[in-house]
Amino acid sequence: LGEGDLCLVAARHPLLMAAVRTALELEPLDHPVIPLNLQQTSDRPGLVISGSNTGGKTVVLKTVGLLWCLAASGLAAPLAEGSRFPSLTTLHADIGDHQTLLGSLSTFSSHVVHLRAILNHAEPGGLVLLDELGTGTDPKEGAALGIALLEALSRRGCWVLCSTHLGEISQWALNSRRFQNASVQFDE
Repeated sequence: LGEGDLCLVAARHPLLMAAVRTALELEPLDHPVIPLNLQQTSDRPGLVISGSNTGGKTVVLKTVGLLWCLAASGLAAPLAEGSRFPSLTTLHADIGDHQTLLGSLSTFSSHVVHLRAILNHAEPGGLVLLDELGTGTDPKEGAALGIALLEALSRRGCWVLCSTHLGEISQWALNSRRFQNASVQFDE
């Protein structure tokens, strides 16, 4: 941990590792795990990930978040030599669907509640993980909201990883000097 870039070499989410699955008495996977290689620089700390369903977008977000927390806690993380993390000030995530009848929250309104909390508490140097950014509403409105959020977090100096199916958000990232694009796909 320290200043500089985020670089993950051959990163694996622990729950996808055979030894961990055996120790937890989980069924072995019937396919090989593809390790994650990722690099973000402090001058381009944002990443927009697109791709098909079941392609691994959410796994990327969860892997980066968990391994960053392990490293920040001084614990070993399943990474290859050359991996490094910048210091982490805060961690925020909006992953999954938090709709609830009891709380009168639709998919969209639950995301808005989480995104408002993230905007209220994310600090410079913090990590923000956003899954399926812009979903749950009209695609144009969702993209506009998502882009505005990414711009606000970028101005604040946050590290941001987000997944989306909205081409408008991916297209915006292509033209942003602080974001990069990545894409994943399902390998049959």
